Amino acid sequence: MGVTERLDACSPGRPLLAAGLLTTAGLVDTVSAWAHTGHARFAVATADGVYQVDLGGWAEAHLAVGAAVLFAGLVVFTGRRWTVPLAFCCVLPAMVVDLLLLPYAPVRAVVVVALYGTALRLLLRHHRMPRTS
Repeated sequence: MGVTERLDACSPGRPLLAAGLLTTAGLVDTVSAWAHTGHARFAVATADGVYQVDLGGWAEAHLAVGAAVLFAGLVVFTGRRWTVPLAFCCVLPAMVVDLLLLPYAPVRAVVVVALYGTALRLLLRHHRMPRTS
């Protein structure tokens, strides 16, 4: 199967579930990051006092990687083999950013990282499947 050939729509080798998971997780990341770009200030209480933490730059980085994952998820729907490495290159930085923002949105971060991990595992299994001619 050539690089430019697509898999049939009914083919069992088409990674539809992985594409759906990536698109959903990318959409959740993009929307939540967009919501934080306007007001990304958190108050942190320590023994020395209360500090304000501004996460504006991290929110913009989160928006960028979320949009990249959303794009990668939509491209994976095409079923082309080159989309798997593209998805990995987009998802791994997004997972790092989500894990760094874990203290500020723990439930969302855990859910999104779990979706990313599941999608990556499905894509890896799809990429390792023997090619049929």
